[in-house]
Amino acid sequence: MIDQWLQHKWFLRFIALALAVLLYLMVAETSSSNNASSALPIVGQSSMTLDVPVEVFFDEVQYVAYNVPEEMGVELQGPSSSLTMTKLVKDYQVFVDLTNLGTGFHRVPVEARGFGGDVNVKLDRETVEIYIDRKQTIEVPVSVNLLNKDQLPDGKVAGDVEIEPSTVKVTGGASRIQNVKEITLNVDVSNQSQTFTREIPPTILDANGNPLNVSVDPNIINVTVPIYNESAMIPIEVVTSGEVADDFRLVDTLLGETEVRVFAPKAVLDELQQVETEPIELDDLTKSEKVTATLRLPEGATSLGKKEVEVQVLVRPNDETKDDTGELTERIRLTVPINVRGYDRTNFTIQTQDVVSVTLSGKRSLLESISSNSVNVTLDLTGLPSGTHAVDADYEVPKGVTVISPKTIDVQLTGVDEETETSSIQ
Repeated sequence: MIDQWLQHKWFLRFIALALAVLLYLMVAETSSSNNASSALPIVGQSSMTLDVPVEVFFDEVQYVAYNVPEEMGVELQGPSSSLTMTKLVKDYQVFVDLTNLGTGFHRVPVEARGFGGDVNVKLDRETVEIYIDRKQTIEVPVSVNLLNKDQLPDGKVAGDVEIEPSTVKVTGGASRIQNVKEITLNVDVSNQSQTFTREIPPTILDANGNPLNVSVDPNIINVTVPIYNESAMIPIEVVTSGEVADDFRLVDTLLGETEVRVFAPKAVLDELQQVETEPIELDDLTKSEKVTATLRLPEGATSLGKKEVEVQVLVRPNDETKDDTGELTERIRLTVPINVRGYDRTNFTIQTQDVVSVTLSGKRSLLESISSNSVNVTLDLTGLPSGTHAVDADYEVPKGVTVISPKTIDVQLTGVDEETETSSIQ
């Protein structure tokens, strides 16, 4: 029967292969005994160290885990061939299993697998202390702190910042994010001469100034900082020339917009009381009409927010006091002190005008009894960040009186820390 096997070529090939392997092993063993430095990888002993990422197994939908090391050093000892295969294939894991653990601190073992049965594995740490917290998502507003505004080019100011999005979702451990009320982005405006936009990744810091391990969605905030020439909102004064026809009178000149933004050096703005129109001709007018008036550029100003305004010229017979809609159109202008509220005086300084010229409309008999003490003007700065803002004016006036202008008043808020700030975080 053996003779029959010897006649099959596959049987002979198997015998040849077995003898070749046996011979190889014998030579390798002899070589290993005679010269350790020339040991063949398949039987030689060796060691190596790897830095392996630490994986975490837990319910990521409901919980977050803190204090997990990102990676861990692993010392391996075993046959060189096995270590080489381990390094090439990388079919191994270092992990901590938090399955079925509740919230709080837990000391858990660090485990390893996939390194091969003939490889001895030694980890840098056998256990780690992990903190498990319940996952929570909150929505918080985003604000911007402008740094180095005093280093803007001469005649330039930073306007109201545009933030997109203005709120973000913060996800993390409930105990970690409970004190997160707002995200503040720091933007350096030094030497900026024109409007610019930056993409800023939001960072949330703990009480010690260290980044919190939380996720923010979206993870990029677009911040646009308008850079203007120095400017202010200035009342418009209608100038007329000539006289209306006999037996008629000029009741009023009603402006479509009562203020215009003037761009000029601060010294000019501080002295500028009004912007006049080019004279509107009234000669022989016997009826009301709407005209477009050109605004005069004040001396020392560089430009105006607009060049023209619409003016309703109201002309009535001497025995009439009402316009076509039945509204009384008599007006007066009073200088009224400005009250400011809603800002933290310990953290901010404020720059705004002390008084404002207010235009009022109402019955002539009522207006004749009104003085500056009859009008109260308040600016509410609650929640405003650092920067220049056109703040809506809140008026208290006698019943039957309407405020024509101004609707807004410019206010500049400066953080106390910004006055000495010399470097930018972003």
